[in-house]
Parts: sequence; structure tokens; C-alpha cells
Amino acid sequence: MRPPYLPILPEEIPGTSYSLALYALVGVILLIAYGIIGSIYVMGLDPINALYFTVQTIATVGFGDIRPVTPIQKIFTVTLVLGGVGLLAYAFTLTITVVTMAVEEITSGARQRRLIAATKDHFVLCGYGRVGGAVHKELKKRDRNVIIIERDKDIVEKELWEDPDVLAIPGDATDETVMIDAGIKKARGVIITTGDDVDNLFITLTARELHPEIWIVTRASKKENIRRLYRSGADKVISPEASGAEDIYFAAMEPTIMKITEIHGVAEIKREAEIILKHGCTLENIEYHLPEFKEPLARKIGVSKINQLNRFLSSLERDINRKKSLEKIYESVSGIHSHWISGPTKESLDKVAEELKKEGFLLGINLNEEEIKDAVKKHGKLVEVVLKPEMKITEIHDVTDIREEAEIILKHGCTLENIEYYLPGFHEPLKRKVGLSKADDMDRFLKHLNEDSARMDALERLYTISGGGIHSHKISGPDTKSLDKVESELTKKGFLLGLNLSHDEILEKIREYGRVSEMLMKHEVGITDDKRVIVELGGRVLDSKHYLPGVRQVVTRKLYLKNEEDLRRCEEEYNKPDARRSLTALYEISRHIHSHTISAPDVKTIKKIEKALDKQGILLGVDLPEEEIWKIVESANSKEFCVK
Repeated sequence: MRPPYLPILPEEIPGTSYSLALYALVGVILLIAYGIIGSIYVMGLDPINALYFTVQTIATVGFGDIRPVTPIQKIFTVTLVLGGVGLLAYAFTLTITVVTMAVEEITSGARQRRLIAATKDHFVLCGYGRVGGAVHKELKKRDRNVIIIERDKDIVEKELWEDPDVLAIPGDATDETVMIDAGIKKARGVIITTGDDVDNLFITLTARELHPEIWIVTRASKKENIRRLYRSGADKVISPEASGAEDIYFAAMEPTIMKITEIHGVAEIKREAEIILKHGCTLENIEYHLPEFKEPLARKIGVSKINQLNRFLSSLERDINRKKSLEKIYESVSGIHSHWISGPTKESLDKVAEELKKEGFLLGINLNEEEIKDAVKKHGKLVEVVLKPEMKITEIHDVTDIREEAEIILKHGCTLENIEYYLPGFHEPLKRKVGLSKADDMDRFLKHLNEDSARMDALERLYTISGGGIHSHKISGPDTKSLDKVESELTKKGFLLGLNLSHDEILEKIREYGRVSEMLMKHEVGITDDKRVIVELGGRVLDSKHYLPGVRQVVTRKLYLKNEEDLRRCEEEYNKPDARRSLTALYEISRHIHSHTISAPDVKTIKKIEKALDKQGILLGVDLPEEEIWKIVESANSKEFCVK
């Protein structure tokens, strides 16, 4: 069955049936030729009587005036009769079949074309790939009429036509006739989602030429083509690199979408939604305008049917705590909030606005943030908001920079709530509550730190291990402007790595900017060349790890070697008999393979150390996964040893 909108042309009847009909016709012609030739040579007839006899015999109505007499004439006549009866019956049956199919196609097409003729205010969706399919789903979810144009005939016939509610045309959208068949002159918009920007450009030009006033939204696969598509006549160009199917939907709905700002309580939610839904509109989202927040608190809704509204209201009645939370939010914003609503036509949106105004809900349409703030001042009341602006900052700096960092935070009236360190091998950060909000508290902390060398040393080690000074703070402030100023100044100082980063994003920052690395190496016991290279190049040796094969245990020795004096002390320790015996056993068991956690003032120094150790031939790898380390250790040659 063909779609209801595809013009039915004779050549569109299946080609196989035409071929068979042609073969049958050729067979009849050959049979007549056989009869004429045979009648002339076998029956002894002239050409006119030969044709006459052949047709009479094939039609099985002859032998009145011309009769076969001799045996050879009778055999010839039998073959002519049998061939004629079989071939004519086959040709007649096939002709009836082909004609029936043609009639069915024509009558079916006429009925189907009536459906497309009745479709109006629809979207013409050009391209039904991954993006086009998602856009179609968004449109159908909101009961919008869509006609799809898809170049791949198999997709249309085997996928789209399976659903009787889907209207689809196989064809090239750059062809004017195909666009006209899709009803572009009665459509409300064209959405172009093919993956080829060249095709999108020509489709846009075609659509704009056929319907100069139509709203056109097109996809751009490459950012550099966005400007070209705008120049070709597109009203909106969406790049899937930054936007999804929902963005394309909203761009297409832009002529019939509006933002309403209202004031009412939780009890009036049902009445408000009923007004919006009864005109075929969709309540897309809700925005709460909290005091002192730079951006409104937005929540997606997507309610387009009354049963969705009823389920939400029923859930509020079942869950008292949820209802109380919603009432507190409405109280905090004095009942003032905004919605984006989309509708089938501009007239439907006007009717919604008119009814909301009669109910006393509506404060304005398409208000900007300043106008909404004025409405809050005029109609709202001052309330205490429990929430306070806060943000999580991730930084990189040394212990010596603590004062400067804290001064930036405190001078803008903000509070340094906590600190998080990211230790190697730990899945969760090490958190410590700070609660620093006064300069006096900061001065006392730094004074005690300077007076207690052991405490200072411990803090330096903690900073060093945590990515070489990478840590996070939660900061709260009196308002968002204060937090913005803190962010700006920390960025200028070079401390800030990011805002509100996830744990995975912070680990990525440590890999990118971190100044701590774990280097796996192999050398004989007692040799300190590796440590000397690290220290002389400006690095620090935090620890030494030895890997015990078989039991798969790691023995870690804390070192923290940062200068020549520490290095000399380490060498003296190695020369003591007890230490020498222990180290010899440890080295032999671990097959002389061990790793050092190394810190440096910057990534460049880490790279220098890595290069120097590799040049000495003792470096096996840098920041290797644990499983890979065990493979290296367990595949190394083991030797018998004895410790006296």
C-alpha cells in the first residue's frame, strides 16, 4: 500500500509485472508468426488465408472453410491450438492482474492524496536519521502534525509506513515537486535534519523559494557552515555539537512559544494548568525567581495532557512532605514564577494569556530578568530564604599561597566552608571542615602553622600528595555577585582550575595540571642515583613502594626527600647494617622493581625528571595502572637469595 501523499504515476506500478506482460505479448506475436509461416508452407495457403487460418486456430473457432487434411497438416494444427490456448490464457490472466493492480494503485492513491490535502499547520521534516527521528518523537509527543521527507526508500517503506499515524514521502527534499507534495505551502514550518550541510543548504533555498514566509530550522553538522545556512534563508540553525533534538524542537516552535510570568499559590496550580492545556498548549517548564540568585531555578515539566497533570496533583496529595516542600518554594518566591508554554498557533497562546489575566494570575508576557525583578518588588513580599548562594572551587597553589587565597575570599564577605584533598589511591577526597569567615581566624591559623614546624611539614606533604597542591573548597557568600568577584580574582591569580567540577573532572585536572607522578624503576639495592636526579632537578621523593609478587602486597616506605641534606641522611641510613639487610631482602623479593611518588613545582619539571631517569636506563614506566605494574613485576626474573 502506498502512502496517502505520493502522486501515482503509471511507471510506478511494479516493473516486474510490466516485464511479464511484455513477455506474454511477445509470445503471442511469435506464435502468430509461427502459425502464418506454417500455414504457408505446411497448409499451402497464401499469406492472407494463412493469417486467417492462424487466428481462427489460436482462438479455437476455425475449421469451417479451411481444414487440415494430411497428417503433417494435422500435427501442425495441434501444436498451433495447444500453444494458442495456453499462451492466450496466460496473457489474459496476467493482463487482468496488471490492470487490477493499476486500478488499485490509482484508487488507493486518490484516497491517500485526500489525507495529505486535509493536512495543514504541519511541520515538514526533511531527513529521518538519528537526529530527525528524535525530533519527530518530540513533535509527536506534543501532538504536532508532521510530514517526513526521507531519501532512503527502504526506511520509508519498511519502517515509517508500518505506523499508520506516520506520514512519510520517499524522495529528495531538494526537489520542488517533493516539497509541494509534502504540503509546504500549507505548512507552519520546515525542519531540516539531514547530516549533509550541502543538502541542508539546498533544501533551505528550495523551501524559502516555495514559501517565503515559512519558519525554517536547519541542522548544521559543522560549525563553520552555520553562517552559510543563515544566509541561505534559515531562521534558526542548530548544531548538534551543542544542541539536541529538544533544542531543535523549541527552535521550530519559537513563533508559537511564549514566556508567562504569574503569581498564585500551590492551590491554583490545577486551574492554571487547565487553562493552558484546554487550548492545546504544552507547559514546558517552570522558573522560580529566588532573591539574590543571578539565574532563576528552572525545572523541566513537559505537560501537554490532562492525565499528566492529574498524576502530578495526585502525587502531591499522597506525599505530604513533597507538597510542603513545594509550598515553601512558592512562599520563598511570593508565588511569583514563570513558564515557557508552546502552542499549536499564535491564537491559542493569546487565548491562554487572556484567560490567565482574567483569573488574576498573569503579571506579564515575555518579561526579561529586570522586568521580572520589578514585578517581584511590586507584588512580592520579603521572606527569609534558607538557601544561600555557594559554589565549589578547585584550585592549585602552594601552602605559602594560603593567606592570599583566603584574603580574596574573605574580603568579599564570603565564608570558606571546607577543604578537600585528593590522595592517590583513594576513591573519595579527604574532607576537612574549615568554616573560615573572619580575617582574625585566618591570622591565628597561619600564626600557629608557622610556630609549629611539624604541623607545617605535615600540611606541605598533604598539599604535595594532593596533585601537587590541587584541592577544592566549598564557598558560600551573601549573594551571587560576591561569588562572581571571588571567582574573577582567583582566576587572575592563576589559582582557579574550575567551578563545581565533578570528582571525575577533578581527577582529569590532576592528570592535566597535577605536579605529582608515580615512576616505576629498576636498579640495584643501595643505589641512590634515581633519588639524586629527582632532588637535583627540583623534585621531591615522597615515598618508595616495593611490590611483593605471589601475595600481591605493596610495602610503602615514607621518604619525603626534598633537598641535599635529606638525601645525605637517606644514604647514611642505607649504610647501617640492619637497614642494609632489610633493604636487600625487600629488593630481592620485589626483583629490584619499585616506584617512587614524585612531586615537583610544575609539570615541566616532572617531564625533565622522567627524561633524565629514562636516559639512565632505570625507568620502566610513568603513572602505570596497578595491574600493569604487577605484570611487569611477576614477569621479571627471580633469583635465589639469602640474608644472613
